[in-house]
Amino acid sequence: MKIAVIGADTELGKRIVLKAEEYGISVVCCVENFGSLVGSGKLIIKPYDTITYKDLEDCHYVVDAKSFLEIRKFSTDLLPVWHLLEILKDSKIKLLEIGSCAFLYTDKTRNKFVGNEDDYTLDDEQSVTDRLSISAFRRLSLCKDVKWSVLCPPLLLDKHGYGTGVLEFSDDVLSVGLGGDSYISLVDLAKAVVELLKLVPKDYHCVCVRSIKK
Repeated sequence: MKIAVIGADTELGKRIVLKAEEYGISVVCCVENFGSLVGSGKLIIKPYDTITYKDLEDCHYVVDAKSFLEIRKFSTDLLPVWHLLEILKDSKIKLLEIGSCAFLYTDKTRNKFVGNEDDYTLDDEQSVTDRLSISAFRRLSLCKDVKWSVLCPPLLLDKHGYGTGVLEFSDDVLSVGLGGDSYISLVDLAKAVVELLKLVPKDYHCVCVRSIKK
C-alpha cells in the first residue's frame, strides 16, 4: 500500500508517517514548508491548493490531517479537502479525512450531532470550531465522485499522552466507555489511522475510535 499524508509536518501527521512506515506502507509526505519532517519516502513541498493528481497518482489513499483538525486556520472555502476532492474526482484514489467528534451522533437514534449539544461544549471557541466542522462535513457528504471516509476522534484528544495502544472502533456514534470515558491520545490516533486503512474503511462513512484503558 502507498499513501500520501497531507500535513505530514503536523504532530499527528508525523506520527502517521512513522506508524505507516513501521507497518511497511510507503508514504508521500505533503507539506507547504520544509521543516521538521520525518519518514523516508517522497516529499512534496507546495501549497496544498497546488497539489496535482500527478503528485498522488500512484497512491491508494490520501490521508488529510489538516482540514478538520486545523479548520480555524483556513477560510471555510479554502480547506485542503475541497481541492483534494477536485483533483481526485472519478479516480481510483480514496480519501481518508481525520475528522472531528462534532459531527458524530450523540446516540444510536442519530437525531443530534455532538457539536449541537450544549452538554458537550466546553467554551465559545470550541462552539465555533464545532459549527465550522459540521458545516464542512455536510458539504463533504454531498460528494459522491470521490470515495471518502472519515476517522473521528472521541471527545478528548490528548496531544501529550502516551496512549494505551488498545483501540476500539465504532460507527458514526460517539464512542463512550462504561465509565463515561471518551478519550484518545495523538499516538493512538495515528495508530488508528493505519489500522483503519488496513481494514479498508467503508466509503462515504464516519468511524469513531477511542483508546481502551489497559
